[in-house]
Amino acid sequence: MTRRRLGLSFLALAATTLAALTVAAAVRDRTPPRLYLEAPLRVAADAAVDVFVSADEPVTYVLSYAGDEREEVAQDFTFALVAAEGDNVITITATDAAGNATVVSAPLLGVPKVTLDLSASSSVTSADPLGITLRWDDTGAAIESYSIALGGIEQRVGFIEGVGVYAVAATPMTVDPLELELVATVTDEFQRTVEARKTVALVPLPFVVEQLQLSSQTLSVITPEGRDLEAATLSAAWGQAAPDALWSEPFLMPIEGRHTSGFADARRYVAGGPVSYHNGLDLAAPLGTPVQATNDGRVLVAGPYPIKGGWVLIDHGFGVTSMYFHLSKIDVEVGQRVRRGDLIGEVGSTGLSTGPHLHWEMRVGERPTNPLVWVDRVRP
Repeated sequence: MTRRRLGLSFLALAATTLAALTVAAAVRDRTPPRLYLEAPLRVAADAAVDVFVSADEPVTYVLSYAGDEREEVAQDFTFALVAAEGDNVITITATDAAGNATVVSAPLLGVPKVTLDLSASSSVTSADPLGITLRWDDTGAAIESYSIALGGIEQRVGFIEGVGVYAVAATPMTVDPLELELVATVTDEFQRTVEARKTVALVPLPFVVEQLQLSSQTLSVITPEGRDLEAATLSAAWGQAAPDALWSEPFLMPIEGRHTSGFADARRYVAGGPVSYHNGLDLAAPLGTPVQATNDGRVLVAGPYPIKGGWVLIDHGFGVTSMYFHLSKIDVEVGQRVRRGDLIGEVGSTGLSTGPHLHWEMRVGERPTNPLVWVDRVRP
């Protein structure tokens, strides 16, 4: 009797234990795997991307991304992907041996490269200023740097609201046909560099040499000391030039006068001497004619000099300067801010001059450009 009771008790205990194990197994089998997913949110389109996933048990992973599907049996695994362009979602389904599944997803933005729009005239007259505009589409990539080079010479660039990145280049003076390569380069936050190229053809200057008839008294103002003084003054002035544009309106003619010597005219000062090019425009006008500032800026030179005579240099910023020679009177001081149209002096015949006139120059950096191309324009 006692043995029979013991047997029944053992059977009851076994049944209870089995039932508990069965319930526990059922509960365990219904528990989906727990997952950990590690993936970037934003990368360069076409870049290699590692997506790491980990589960608390071995599972079958199925990854879906941008129309691609991968399967892998593992507990921890790293999927190697190539980032598709635009907004896409990484979806991973993990299924355990009991058929329980967990789904996780993460967005992945593949930022495309920018597309450049480089704009400039394809043909200009030699020594004319060349306006260059660079734009790009907004792909979401932050731009770290940009540059513009013409003929291998890097140009000063700036951003102008509503225009884009802008540069103005001084093209070389030449009597021969010449083609220059214009290259724009943009580098984004992912260190991707994009280039745009354009060929600019220069129309050569006419090579007609004028023999100037100057008296020895007139030429006597040209001395090595005078040249050195004016070169040093010019170099010091350019060293103080403002990096950003100081003007926002179109440039003006400083006077209304008769054109007596054109820009880039070839001439000899003495018979058989070297040929030089006229760096500005000569405008003949009566002595004392008021001279106005061609645009807003800051005066960097104002005073009498041996060759240039009464000389005013105005810095307009962004590498652009205007110069006025042979003035009989100067009405501004170094460091003074002037506005477009302000009186800066009067026409004279000082320095290397044979009669009352204004020599007017417009330079980009240290290189002369045709002043008439600037007139009535905010930018060339």
